[in-house]
Amino acid sequence: MKRVEHSEEEWKRRDLFGFIRSTMRVASMYPWSLDTNGNVLSYLMNLIDLIYEMFNYFVCVHLAALYVCTIYIYYGQGDLEFLVNCLIQTIIYIWSILMKLYFRRFRPKLLNEIISSINGKHQTRSALGFTYVTSMGALRHSNLWIKSYVYCCFIGTIFWLVLPIVYRDGSLPLACWYPFDYTQPIVYEVIFFLQAMGQIQVAASFASSSGFHMVLGILVSGQYDILYCSLKNVLATTYLRMGATLAQLSELKEAQSVADAEVNQFSYSQEIHTPLEKLTEQQTSSNIRDFKSAFRDCFKDCVEQHHYIIATLYKWEHFYNPIWIFKIGEVTFLMCLVAFVSTKSTTANSFMRMVSLGQYLLLVAYELFIICYFADLVYQNSQRCGDALWRSPWHLHMRQVRSEYLFFLMNSRRQFQLTAGKIYNLNVDRFRGTITTAFSFLTLLQKMDARA
Repeated sequence: MKRVEHSEEEWKRRDLFGFIRSTMRVASMYPWSLDTNGNVLSYLMNLIDLIYEMFNYFVCVHLAALYVCTIYIYYGQGDLEFLVNCLIQTIIYIWSILMKLYFRRFRPKLLNEIISSINGKHQTRSALGFTYVTSMGALRHSNLWIKSYVYCCFIGTIFWLVLPIVYRDGSLPLACWYPFDYTQPIVYEVIFFLQAMGQIQVAASFASSSGFHMVLGILVSGQYDILYCSLKNVLATTYLRMGATLAQLSELKEAQSVADAEVNQFSYSQEIHTPLEKLTEQQTSSNIRDFKSAFRDCFKDCVEQHHYIIATLYKWEHFYNPIWIFKIGEVTFLMCLVAFVSTKSTTANSFMRMVSLGQYLLLVAYELFIICYFADLVYQNSQRCGDALWRSPWHLHMRQVRSEYLFFLMNSRRQFQLTAGKIYNLNVDRFRGTITTAFSFLTLLQKMDARA
């Protein structure tokens, strides 16, 4: 542990979803303006937002429809590589459309409720004690993870736009059937622009749907860190509430020093040591001198934070579990199809296309890893609530704290598991199993291609 001075600015409440909300706005999955004042500017902003949303729907829907037509027209020509490539793009654009509708039109109330609840009720630091943690560690990791993931999504999908420019063969980034000659001047530029917008929308919608899940996982884990630190220091908080002397605090700290020496107690937070002299200065005036009353008053705050975290997790599960069951199937087929096309490609410019397909494959696997890993992280954190209590020197006041400790341990015994449609548990094992299934399908598809 380090002795680090934190400014009060770091403990102020702030918007924890700024970057991911901007990404959702690019994908038309979140409104650009929530202003309901009724003035002319708000009406104009809402109109522009609606036009932008309708345009994005048009871009994605017409590309998905063109790919469906392409598959139907070229189905009997035996070019399995081309048809599989078209099927990949069809799945990607249909999923993008569904995510836009789900976030913006089907579940916007629950989405706003989750964001406003976390922004308004999250704890910025743990309770006063020998050590403390803040929410800044989780916020920094959240920004780092989401920004790197969003940039990877945009680079991976927009890379397809570079291919026609590199080869200068008059082709389009996305090869599909058009009912007219798209090589004509102006027409080609318009079609290229629409396909470019389509790729941007794919990147934004994929990054937003799984990226929001990732941000929630990190922020909730950060709240668990704060809860653990408060539980570990609950007796120190009680002593401070009672107005304990420096000698009493020193004796209690000596009893708790064994737990403080343990490393890797927190997921994203850095535990900071507070000198005893500073602790005594931070004591607030209180009329409570009875230990049991002071303990219940302090322990009540920990219980309330635990209830807040569980309520947030239920909202998160309610929002995501209907779509993750379809996501597991979509990722399975996409990984299988992308791997098949990558190994099948034999065209003259196959190297660059294999690079593009390889990026798609990595992004699909990365997205599945994000979904499973952060769900597993929350599950692991939900198991450790009781452990934090045992790190406090409970044996010094076993008779007074026994009933509260047992009650909390009984309520925290059930681990919270995020699911896909309440059918599959989301964890690292699900990630491994989905990859295994995808490559089993790949083997089957290769055998079918060899027979054909």
